[in-house]
Amino acid sequence: MNYKNFLIRFNVLYLGSLCFTFLFLGAIILRGRIESGNAWVWSSPYLDSFVVASIYLILFFISIISYAYALWRTWQLTNSNTIINKRRVLAFGWLIGAPIIVASNPLFFISAMRLVTDRLFIP
Repeated sequence: MNYKNFLIRFNVLYLGSLCFTFLFLGAIILRGRIESGNAWVWSSPYLDSFVVASIYLILFFISIISYAYALWRTWQLTNSNTIINKRRVLAFGWLIGAPIIVASNPLFFISAMRLVTDRLFIP
């Protein structure tokens, strides 16, 4: 597998979809907290907090392993004579920069995701 193929398929699409899923589940948890006052124990006509929390934690452990694999594999695929090169800076800029941007302002992203998830709580 070459560098560009791995960067697009794994680092952008796979890790991006994991991040999107975390935002989706975070928006559901936030809405459940608003409705019941507790983020981990709530129920709605369509969802239950234990199911959402279980999926969230399973995906959390999968994402930690996936992120560690992405860092290791990207380091191997961007191998060259120098430690810092253009491809490595681009790849690690994405791998480190995208989570920092989302983590620096999570309420913005979760509020945007609530436009989709709030419909799950309307009976």
